[in-house]
Amino acid sequence: MIVLGIDTATSLVSVAVADGRDVLAASESRSDRRHAEDLTPMVEFVVKRAKLTLAEIEAIAVNVGPGLFTGMRVGIATAQALAQVLGVRLVGIDGLTALAASVPAAALGECDVVVPTIDTRRREVAWSLHRVGDDGTTTSVAPPRVGSLADLVLAVRERGQNCRLIGEFARRNAEEIREAVGAQAWCVTFGDESLDFPHARAITQLAIDKLLEDYSHD
Repeated sequence: MIVLGIDTATSLVSVAVADGRDVLAASESRSDRRHAEDLTPMVEFVVKRAKLTLAEIEAIAVNVGPGLFTGMRVGIATAQALAQVLGVRLVGIDGLTALAASVPAAALGECDVVVPTIDTRRREVAWSLHRVGDDGTTTSVAPPRVGSLADLVLAVRERGQNCRLIGEFARRNAEEIREAVGAQAWCVTFGDESLDFPHARAITQLAIDKLLEDYSHD
């Protein structure tokens, strides 16, 4: 199944095309205010680089947030238009889940829980909790939440497990989070810049999982 993934929910705009588990092509651009201008050329570039045409795309996947309102609106509107024109399925993917799924198994270390964070730009942060399996895959164990940095710290402390916080927000506020966690700071580690934002590569893979599950129930 060939899936086109779109992510404009953060300041990293990304597009990817995957054929099953093989990501054929991907592109990304840091773009705080140019989501609309960047997206269409990126879609055209990625499809061409994958040696495909839009007519060969079988599903469209898009990050539906949380994130930047204007960016999400651009991505969702573009994905809806493409899906309608091509007559294919449209799959919405939670950005926090996509960010958690982006963590390579080798980067998890001994952590028990991955905590993806996304800055909502309203003096608040969105986060969720994902258990790390023996095979390195992550499974959601708590629904997404939006709150202050203090609320995030409380959620980590209440979890009482080794937590790997990822996302630009967590990395930028790492020192403050460590101080606020206090005596439990030993159980908190942080991802590097490569895990600052969700990416369309992960969006395509999660969409394929969702589509295969839907087909298995038909």
